Amino acid sequence: MLKIMNVSHEYDNEIILHDISLTIESKTFTVITGESGSGKSTLLSIISTLLKPTKGEIFFDGKASREISDINMFRNQKIGFIFQFHYLISHLNVHENIAMVTKRSRSEIKELLDKLDISHLSAKYPDQISGGQRQRVAIARAMINRPEFIFADEPTGNLDSKNSKIVFDLLRELDATVIVATHALSRILPSDRVIKLKDGKLC
Repeated sequence: MLKIMNVSHEYDNEIILHDISLTIESKTFTVITGESGSGKSTLLSIISTLLKPTKGEIFFDGKASREISDINMFRNQKIGFIFQFHYLISHLNVHENIAMVTKRSRSEIKELLDKLDISHLSAKYPDQISGGQRQRVAIARAMINRPEFIFADEPTGNLDSKNSKIVFDLLRELDATVIVATHALSRILPSDRVIKLKDGKLC
């Protein structure tokens, strides 16, 4: 379970988030949506430990994020990240891009790539595959360590509607707590919960 307690955030004296409190159940698919500038990406960054809030706290299964002694190890073990841009390393092939972040065996990586229908691309480089395929590689990289939490920030922002549906269908099937920030709500229904933000407030 993930709890967000009285989170507020300011940047350059501008209030980005106003006293946000939420509880997100384990292994659910949650969408954070709102117009550009609503604070959804900031909230996702805070929930995923990439950004410290000005006020408030995040609790992972009852433990406050501020009490986690090695936050980098916690991220490596518990959290997977997916962004609008895939951030694959251009001089590494698909298999190598995933292998670099894990100690899982080659057969385990292949099994995951099979599930995502991209194992035939293992030896290809990022510039040799399509945008939708690159994003599926990014999902594989986020999944390979079997994290409890996956955070995705506009993961289909650069994809067409067909590939967006494929990506969101994959995210819905993950055995993890998945939280997606996006403005493209019409592309991702259904979901277990939709959280709407406007001007940094829940609405």
